[in-house]
Amino acid sequence: MTDKTENANQDELPEKEATSSEKSNKVRKITNYLLISVVVLLLFSIVSDRIIPSTDNARVKGYVVPIKPQVSGQVLDILVQPNQPVEEGEVLAKLNPADYEIAVKQAEQNLEIAGQNVGAQTAVIASSQARLTSANVELENVKLQSSRILEMAERGVVSQSDADKARASLATARANVVNAQADLEKSKRQLGADGEENSQIKAALLALEQAQINLERTVIRAPTVGGVSNFSLSEGFYASAGQPMMTFVSTESIWIEAYFRENSLGNIKAGDEVEVALDFAPGQVLKGKVTSVDWGVDWGQNDQAGKLAQANNQTGWLRQTQMLPISIEFDHSQATGLLRIGGQADVIVYSSDNFIFNTIGKLWIRFVSLMSYVR
Repeated sequence: MTDKTENANQDELPEKEATSSEKSNKVRKITNYLLISVVVLLLFSIVSDRIIPSTDNARVKGYVVPIKPQVSGQVLDILVQPNQPVEEGEVLAKLNPADYEIAVKQAEQNLEIAGQNVGAQTAVIASSQARLTSANVELENVKLQSSRILEMAERGVVSQSDADKARASLATARANVVNAQADLEKSKRQLGADGEENSQIKAALLALEQAQINLERTVIRAPTVGGVSNFSLSEGFYASAGQPMMTFVSTESIWIEAYFRENSLGNIKAGDEVEVALDFAPGQVLKGKVTSVDWGVDWGQNDQAGKLAQANNQTGWLRQTQMLPISIEFDHSQATGLLRIGGQADVIVYSSDNFIFNTIGKLWIRFVSLMSYVR
């Protein structure tokens, strides 16, 4: 009986050893697979960070300006509502023009009296002066708009064609002023040699021009396409010159500023294709392109004369990653109604024509866009 038991135990030992060996092999295989997967994912992450760099540190940027009246007066009419979209030149509000209309009439009477004193035809001069005033006001508006567009062109936010159009509009406005000045000079010459140099006429003309400009400034208009926000006006409110009445958000010039790690910028250049997922529009992906890569950022090392340099100590094997911004432009017609200044976005840049990585990147940004539903 004892011999039979010993033989059975001897038969079970090889089976246990075989089972233990099989389990050990399975664990080893699983471990190897995990290690291989980690290495592959690590290599993919390193390579993709150079070919299809992405970031979630991106914001919608735009021009936000306060609307300030250039003259004081009681608010007569408010023609917009908070957060209402408006077109360029659309009337936002009107101030009571009564005082300024009286000032214009008084200036016209003063000019007429001065003209009678020298025997001039003041009606022609007044008409010429009105045209010159209108041309100067138009030139002032065009200068403001052109300066913004040219500044953005230098930053690469808008195209050179837009900059050329701005320069052309500015040249036309200046030409209109020159023509109006020529007509005014012609009207002055009709006064004769004495009238052209008459100090009363010159003073009256300047007073009339100022009165006409102030009257036009009682109508407050939108500087560009955009929207008004952050205001609570009511009719009868007294608006003071230079004090903000409302906030204007320009939608004519909106771009995205995205911050990437330094080692992700190696292959990014102006013109690269970009896809953007806005938190405001889950499930939608907008296309754009890189317009510029900033040269640097402020890192807090502002040494002053008379003081020693300050060292920014960083501990650890891997130092803190520095983020640098790039500017991204996209088709505004594609993003109508989806843009909010300060809104967050995810961005991915396709810095090459690699089909495999670009396909993976497109799938990833669409997945991120869908995840915006649950953020």
